[in-house]
Amino acid sequence: MVKESSYRAKRVSHLIQQEISQYLIEELPEMVGFLTVTGVEMPPDLLTAKISVSVLEKNRRESTLRLLQKKVPYFRKLLANRLNLRYNPQLIFVIDHSADYEEKIDQLLELVKKNEPEDKN
Repeated sequence: MVKESSYRAKRVSHLIQQEISQYLIEELPEMVGFLTVTGVEMPPDLLTAKISVSVLEKNRRESTLRLLQKKVPYFRKLLANRLNLRYNPQLIFVIDHSADYEEKIDQLLELVKKNEPEDKN
């Protein structure tokens, strides 16, 4: 039984990610290129959806997050119309910082490369 609920949560998460991404492309073209929906996490009960977004420009992250949070009622209505779910999930937008971590790791690797002695084979 657990496998079914986790499979369903994954399916619904994927559908929510697609719908919100499609909305951003169609309705907010000025955000395309610097805003990406990177993932949606849902518990098996499907009552909440934690939506991770990546914002390319660091100085626009907070304002973008506020804009998305302001549009939560609209997103919920959109999802209710497009997805056939018993309950419309609560939507929680969060900033995905994984790109920052990748950038930091790349910087550290470059630093290590610069400090390594060259091979003299």
